[in-house]
Amino acid sequence: MAALILETKNGWYTYSHNPGKMGQPTTLKAKMMPGNIFLNPLYLPGKLKDDPFNKGSKIGTYYDPTPILIPIPSTTKSFTLKTELSLLMCSDTACLPVKSELNFAGMGFTPAELPPAREQKWWPLFVKSRAELPENRILLKDIADKVNDKKSEPATVKTAASPQPDSATDNSTEPILEQTEQLVNGVSSGFDFKKFTPRPFTPGLEVTDLTTAILFGILAGFLLNFMPCVLPVISLKLSTLMAGAKHDSTSEQKRSFREHNVFFALGIILYFGVLSGILGATGMAWGQIFQKPPVVIALTGIVFALSLSLFGLFNLPVVDLKIDADHSSPRRQALFTGILATLLATPCSGPFLGGVLGWAMVQKHYVIGSVFLSVGAGMALPYILMAIFPALGTRFPRPGAWTIWIERAAGFFLAGTCIYLLSILPENMFIPVMIFMWFTAVAAWMWGLAGSSDSKGGMYLLRATALAICISAGIWSASPPERTAHWIGFERADFAGRIGQEPMLVEFTADWCPSCKVLEQTTLTPSNLNRWQEKYGLTFIRVDLTSPDKNADDFLRALGSRSIPLAAIFSTGENANSPTVIRDLYTTGQMDEALSQTIK
Repeated sequence: MAALILETKNGWYTYSHNPGKMGQPTTLKAKMMPGNIFLNPLYLPGKLKDDPFNKGSKIGTYYDPTPILIPIPSTTKSFTLKTELSLLMCSDTACLPVKSELNFAGMGFTPAELPPAREQKWWPLFVKSRAELPENRILLKDIADKVNDKKSEPATVKTAASPQPDSATDNSTEPILEQTEQLVNGVSSGFDFKKFTPRPFTPGLEVTDLTTAILFGILAGFLLNFMPCVLPVISLKLSTLMAGAKHDSTSEQKRSFREHNVFFALGIILYFGVLSGILGATGMAWGQIFQKPPVVIALTGIVFALSLSLFGLFNLPVVDLKIDADHSSPRRQALFTGILATLLATPCSGPFLGGVLGWAMVQKHYVIGSVFLSVGAGMALPYILMAIFPALGTRFPRPGAWTIWIERAAGFFLAGTCIYLLSILPENMFIPVMIFMWFTAVAAWMWGLAGSSDSKGGMYLLRATALAICISAGIWSASPPERTAHWIGFERADFAGRIGQEPMLVEFTADWCPSCKVLEQTTLTPSNLNRWQEKYGLTFIRVDLTSPDKNADDFLRALGSRSIPLAAIFSTGENANSPTVIRDLYTTGQMDEALSQTIK
């Protein structure tokens, strides 16, 4: 049996696997390699706690060190566990979603030499939780055939036998040991998922073969052009409709219009072809690529740069969306514009698309590729038709002053798309990505400024600097935030219970205090807080003065101050009532010295 220990600190907790009516359950997905065997974790019951977000209600929580247990099949002495942990970490004032992939490599061990489970601190709680289960037991199945076949479906497991108890062991745990050995991956003798016979609500629209999938794929791709979430990329489609309107002769207008639509459609189909290869090779689901923060951040930067270009700040070298721009390579412009338009439309699934892709993604690679190309062909169909009938291009008025207003409106649409992309990201990444967008604006201004440089060397240097700024800011914003010690909100009764018992660093701050924010970015950084907590065992308490609070104001006055920023260091024992106070701006070195002098 493997145990993943959850340990929270400083008053934070996570919801249990069965928290009650409120709260996000803590869940662990586990898979054993080789064999690709899905394992079913066992969760201990949580301890009841008053719900700070729903007065009068109780919730199940894990706030003491708590294990999630995983029965391991006795089929091999070497294996790898791949797990994905999902939980909601909460304090009494805020909650933070956490997802983490954790892997464990077990190499050549002997089960008999492992520490017995019954000797672990959590064993009594585990015994109690298993004793309260219904009497119907889960029967054991042999999984040898499934391991040999390397099936990826959930498999029944046979756990390693536990050591026999000696004479001093309480025999009341024997039924629990027996039941533990009978645990499998959610499958019991009385229930089998294979018994399900689902009935589709619209059987005529179900996809069961490649021909039907291709037909529905073409229809779904065509309808994707008219879905609401595709409207923000209207500026990209304007470039298609207006292509050729600036030419004088009718033949030139038709030729340019046809050429632009052909390469725009080719960009759409090329994107879907590449996407089918990526999804088929990686096994990711449709739209799952947009769950990767680096991808979303990069796309946000591109869309924001496009919106800035439509306001005349600079001209993009590859995709210039201005309607009357003179492109050195109009075919390349059309191709990349088609790719970008499709990329932005990917998160929007139109009618029939879910059923088509749901069937296709479990098929072979050539089926996945065929279906995706059919969706691309459907989305490209309007542009293919316009290429076949280019006379439409002669009906648009010539670009003029009126096109400037259309470009500005399209710029606002693209800026709105950035808001949508930001909403996909975790909340703790909002500020870093907004900083990245600010640097993107600076880089765009530098790029546009380089165009008026007198020398090519100066132009290349300025544009290289702009690219370096933009890429560096993007990498920084996409980097996972460093985990830091948790701040506890100040409560008078809570503080009274801690003083003298544990060393504390108290920070007074407010949203309207710019100096406080500077300290949090320079001195009270995650790396410093982690280092101080490890060295001194500090508890971090934050006193928020953003809004009037009599207790917080009394605390500040008691420390001899009426202004912030201010930090106070409290030691344990008899000197607890004589804290060291640091006022105004301070450095990391000053805080190190104050901590070493106060906490000995």
